[in-house]
Amino acid sequence: MKIGLRGGHSPNCKGAFGIVDEQTEVRKIYNEIAAILRATGHTVIDCNSSASTISGELADGTNKANANNCDIFVSIHMNAFNGSANGTECWLYDATNAMMNNIASQICTNFATKGFYNRGVKYTTNYHDLNASNMPAMIVETMFCDSRKDIDLYNALGVRGIAELIANGINKKAVNNGAPVIHTPSKPSNLVTPSKKPVPNQKLVFTYAVKAGGKILPEVQNLNDWAGLGDGTPITDIAIKCNFGTVKYRVHVKGGNWLPYVTGYNWSDHNNGYAGNGRAIDAVEVYYDTPADYAVKYGYQKAQYRISPINSDGYYSWQFDNETGNGQDGYAGCFGVAIDKFQLC
Repeated sequence: MKIGLRGGHSPNCKGAFGIVDEQTEVRKIYNEIAAILRATGHTVIDCNSSASTISGELADGTNKANANNCDIFVSIHMNAFNGSANGTECWLYDATNAMMNNIASQICTNFATKGFYNRGVKYTTNYHDLNASNMPAMIVETMFCDSRKDIDLYNALGVRGIAELIANGINKKAVNNGAPVIHTPSKPSNLVTPSKKPVPNQKLVFTYAVKAGGKILPEVQNLNDWAGLGDGTPITDIAIKCNFGTVKYRVHVKGGNWLPYVTGYNWSDHNNGYAGNGRAIDAVEVYYDTPADYAVKYGYQKAQYRISPINSDGYYSWQFDNETGNGQDGYAGCFGVAIDKFQLC
């Protein structure tokens, strides 16, 4: 099987920070997974990136996988949230692919046998790795890099131990009591190739801007950048719009409460044009309402967003709409800690 493999992010465009640095560690894990899979006869395509922007490093990964006609694409990551959330989860585009569901479920189970909390297999059409790949794709969130529990398990198992858990999920014969088992590298006949992903006739684009330091900063679209100064200057106001469907959003101010929901995008409209009152924001909630006809053809979309607290180099984990459970609080942020960067897609 030809596998496109990527260690998330780039040395020049870092991911999450915590007790360990996500990007540094997942590249180590990538190297070990690639070695195991190649030893068992798979072809592994290096889909890593050295780009300096989020959009660039994401595009590098899927472009390499697509150009090499990979059978599957696997992107390795670490989560981060609040130091308490922990565990392993896998993300897929949808639930229609039996092979990828089996692989993802096996990976989560493998991690659980070593003490990691099993957060399960999840689905979204919002992630670039999943919606821009021509082949079945998966994101493996191995652990939380800011969780003491997860990092203690990581240190005990070592990089190779973590890599074996993932390689075993991809090919259950990849590791056999520590020894590689050689198999025929052609695509196994029992693997189910799904029907081609439906391609939406319109890509959902969020446009957003923030006010920080008393100034309205330039607009951002999806993940082509972040909104905010990122230098410790708190964000005080946020405006969001989308190219189809509707979005409602609200903010929580530091030392205060949640402000009312708004649905507009107009800095001159102080009632419904933006969320904020000039005070530092410490949490954001965004909800996207998918048009009914679009949902029937392509499924429901969700707002996917995250924030970075001031005086931090990393982000908290992604939040989807106002969902709760499995490490999600229904909003992005931490009451009492102002934010200086915001991303939405």
